[in-house]
Amino acid sequence: MLREEDILALLGDGNVSDIGELDSGNESEDFFPEAELTELLNEFENNDGNFENEKEYNIAGKTFETTKKCDVRWARKPFAQPRLHLDNLDQPLYPILLRSPLEYFNEYFDNDIFEKMAFFTNLYAVSKQISRFKPTNINEMKIFIGIHIIMGSLKYPRVRLYWEDNFQINIIARNMTRDRFFALRTNFHIIDNNSISKENKDKFIKVRPLFDAVLKKCNSLPLEQDLCVDEQMVPFKGQLSIKQYMKGKPIKWGVKIFLLCGGKSGMAYNFMLFQGYSELDSNLVKSVGSGGSVVLHLTQNVPPNRHFLYFDNYFSSFGLFERLQQLNIYAVGTIRSNWFAQPPFLSDKQMRKMGRGTAFEVTTDMNHCNIGLVKWFDNKAVTLASNYVTSGDVDKVERWDKKKKAYVEIERPEIVRRYNESMGGVDKMDQLISYYRILITQ
Repeated sequence: MLREEDILALLGDGNVSDIGELDSGNESEDFFPEAELTELLNEFENNDGNFENEKEYNIAGKTFETTKKCDVRWARKPFAQPRLHLDNLDQPLYPILLRSPLEYFNEYFDNDIFEKMAFFTNLYAVSKQISRFKPTNINEMKIFIGIHIIMGSLKYPRVRLYWEDNFQINIIARNMTRDRFFALRTNFHIIDNNSISKENKDKFIKVRPLFDAVLKKCNSLPLEQDLCVDEQMVPFKGQLSIKQYMKGKPIKWGVKIFLLCGGKSGMAYNFMLFQGYSELDSNLVKSVGSGGSVVLHLTQNVPPNRHFLYFDNYFSSFGLFERLQQLNIYAVGTIRSNWFAQPPFLSDKQMRKMGRGTAFEVTTDMNHCNIGLVKWFDNKAVTLASNYVTSGDVDKVERWDKKKKAYVEIERPEIVRRYNESMGGVDKMDQLISYYRILITQ
């Protein structure tokens, strides 16, 4: 959380907005100065409003074996667990002194981003011929964003309350008037709308520079050993063609994001905004499924033989585990049995009779592929797959027994323990974001 001195440093001395008191009425009625507009246009002439970075795909050009579903063979035998000799991870550079939250913020959003905000906000105001709008600048954009960060922490029910006498937040009211805040919010832009082509299919094009800035920093972070892939929902109930509904989720309506996060830390290393699977390789979708394609897209920069990857049954497919084995990425995921050519498991009824903690294991009966499946019965059956571990080192966990009205110990396979320990990274990130969620919609 930002400390007050950090916020003050971001906001400056309060004089950068060039605005007087709320009811002073001193704003100029002139249009945006033509000379200053010409200067700004010349400065950004070579950019053409396009600030996107080209993406590089490390696995492009490689060929992989893909087994057809009808050719998958299973055997009721123990999984031949490979002996792993992992390469060393890239060592992070730890700071000598603890950096402030503001310094970490500037690592993701540098002055170039605020310069684009100021320029395109001014450009939009000119294009709409808003006579009372004064041109903004980098410092004022920092104040504008800083105010939204404070609002994300305090969460007043109405924005205007931050300037009301009874509820006023001095650090906000002293640095920007209410009318100026709403004027900036109305005209806030990060790209030139006129640069959007008629053939554009990117639904997120108006926020793409922000996305690219954050993604660039996330991609540069050193990866931890345990990684997980999962989906995240950004709450939104307005009019949007890519809005998703997810039944049973805490946030049911919103924009879906797929993330690659640290399995324990929740740190984001890669992510993609979901607007359909058309942006993914169609041949890849056919061979590993749509969910599997997302995993391969997010892990394209993950080096081989260094990391363990975890995901749920939304992403799992036989083709995905086969591809990850060829890439030397060691994976565990919950699965749906019908997506794995109906492996010969015991039925739920049989396993219930055998008692809680029962585990049944099958493995591929193919020379070029080594994938193991485990069906474990707790209160109900759960099925997991992996290309490096199955039952492994069995431990014991406590579970509540309704009949005995006491805790009992049951056996738990290693694959279940590893999955439970490292699958919560995206959920942890969701939890932390929810505490300080910033709303910037008009």
